[in-house]
Amino acid sequence: MRVGAVIAIALVAGFIVWLVVRDGDSSSTAPAPRAGAVPVSLEGLKTLARAVGRPIYWAGPMHGFTYELTKTSDDRVYIRYLPAGVSVGTETAYLTIGTYPVGNAFAATNKVSREDDSVRIPIDDGGVAFYSKNAPTNVYFAYRGADYQVEVYSPSASQAQQLVESGRVRPVSPRSARAAGSKGAVSVSRPKLKAFAASLGHAVYWIGSKPGTKYELTRTSGGSVYLRYLPKAARVGTNKPYLMIGTYPVANAFSVTRALARKPGAVRVAIASGGVAFYDEARPTNVYVAYRGADLQVEVYDPSATRAQDLVRSNLILPVG
Repeated sequence: MRVGAVIAIALVAGFIVWLVVRDGDSSSTAPAPRAGAVPVSLEGLKTLARAVGRPIYWAGPMHGFTYELTKTSDDRVYIRYLPAGVSVGTETAYLTIGTYPVGNAFAATNKVSREDDSVRIPIDDGGVAFYSKNAPTNVYFAYRGADYQVEVYSPSASQAQQLVESGRVRPVSPRSARAAGSKGAVSVSRPKLKAFAASLGHAVYWIGSKPGTKYELTRTSGGSVYLRYLPKAARVGTNKPYLMIGTYPVANAFSVTRALARKPGAVRVAIASGGVAFYDEARPTNVYVAYRGADLQVEVYDPSATRAQDLVRSNLILPVG
């Protein structure tokens, strides 16, 4: 990317919109069909945010909409909001949020925002946002110190601009098994863990009993369950990272996980029982697992990438029972 003379923010061949600013000249094209687009739940979005290890932006939950996900080989991520009944991959243009890795994103975006053809939009947190007069349906913003840029596209220019100015376009919050501490965590015995799993009505995964450890349990308001293995001397909620197994309710978990496992940068892990497992090259300490017929996704995190992967390969990840 050559800042100033040319800034091209490419959305992906066959995806939504190109904005090219060259000496004040800009052009855009309408959304096009996308290869590799898949429907995804909120938990699936959180999984991807954990896997890529950087923010993924969206406009928050919207009742009655399907979230369509596309991730490209160069780590651009797109979230499109499809009304009820609309098929994934449709050619029709809908609200779409793109998150792109861009070196010195703030400087690049700020430079173009000062061009004669650009209209700046005030945003919080010291960020910079703008749209082109020739393409008001596409708003771009970036923050200081961040190596990513966000694009908000809507067929309605006013919707795109208002979403950015209002601050509604935010990162998906990825509650991650890699997180050090556990807010609201409690220590549980094995019998209590079994009783808890039975009360949920779905499986909670772990690697079985481990002598010399205690079990730390956390459940979020979204239904995610985290079981962490702590040394006996460690306090519950400690900020030190330890082996943790996350169980996440995810609709069509097998299909969602399999689609992510096929993306560039994903490394498949062979497992039995017809399941699918993978980790991202950038975060080999986090392995994601799903099985056919179950609306649950499992994340295995360990500070040692080798151990996390070996636990999954060894088929030691089992429901509490």
